[in-house]
Amino acid sequence: MAKRTVPRPDDDPVAAAVADDELMTIEELADRSGIAPRTIRFYQGEKLLQKPERDRTDGRVARYGPAHLERLRLVGELRDRGLKLPAIRNLLAEGDATTRVADWLGLDESLRGSWGIVEPRIVTREELAKLLVDAPAGTQGELEDGRLLLRQGAAWLIPNPGLFDLTLGLIADGVPGDLVLEAGAILGKSLGTAARELIDLFVTMVGQGYGRGIDTGTLVNAFRPAAGDAARMIFEQQLERAIEDLLNDTKRLGRQRQSGPS
Repeated sequence: MAKRTVPRPDDDPVAAAVADDELMTIEELADRSGIAPRTIRFYQGEKLLQKPERDRTDGRVARYGPAHLERLRLVGELRDRGLKLPAIRNLLAEGDATTRVADWLGLDESLRGSWGIVEPRIVTREELAKLLVDAPAGTQGELEDGRLLLRQGAAWLIPNPGLFDLTLGLIADGVPGDLVLEAGAILGKSLGTAARELIDLFVTMVGQGYGRGIDTGTLVNAFRPAAGDAARMIFEQQLERAIEDLLNDTKRLGRQRQSGPS
C-alpha cells in the first residue's frame, strides 16, 4: 500500500506517513468530522487547521488525513469549553500543539470540579409540597419556567439546590417570582460572558508564557478561591454605581421639571 506524508496536528516538520486509503477529500472529511466544508475552509483561513496535501495525480484536489480529523476534534472540544477562536489559535500556535491542547483539556477536572460542586437533588411530590407550603400560588410554575425545577416522572429534579433555595427565599420575602427569575437570567447572561472572557484571557496568558515554571493546574487552583469573592465585590461596586446613576438621573429630571414651563 502506497504511503505519503501529510502535516501532523502540530505542523511539525517531521511528517507522519499516511496510507493513500486514509486520505480524504474535503467532503469526506466533513462527513467523518460532522463539520461543514465551509467551516473547514474557514478554520484553515483562521490558521486553526493545517493545509491539506494536494493530490499527486490531480493537483487541484485537496487531500486530508487523520491529522486533520484529529485537529478538528481538538478544536471542537475547545469550542465546547467556551473558548473563542483567537484563544484556540494561540493555544495551537506554539510548540507541540497536540501536547499543549492535551494539557489544557487535562485541566477539565481541575476547571470543572471545584468551583462549587453542585449536587442536583430529587424530591418527591410530598417533599416538594413541603418546600412550597408557604410560597404564593403559582410559584411552582414559575420555578419550572425558570428551569430551577424539572419534572421527572412522578418526582422533580432540582438542578441547583442552593439557587433554588435562594430563589424560594426571595419569593417568600415578597419579591415577585417572575422578577427574581428575570434578575437571575440577567446575572447568568452577564456572568457567563465574563466567565468566557476570563477563560480566553487565561488561555492567552498561558500561551504567551505567563507563569513559566508554574503548571496550569496550579494557576487555576490559585485563582479559584478568589473568584467568588472578587465577583461579589465587583458586582456590589457596580450595583452601587448603577444606583447612584439612577438617583442622579432622578434628581436631574426633577430639576428639569421644576425649571420647565408651568
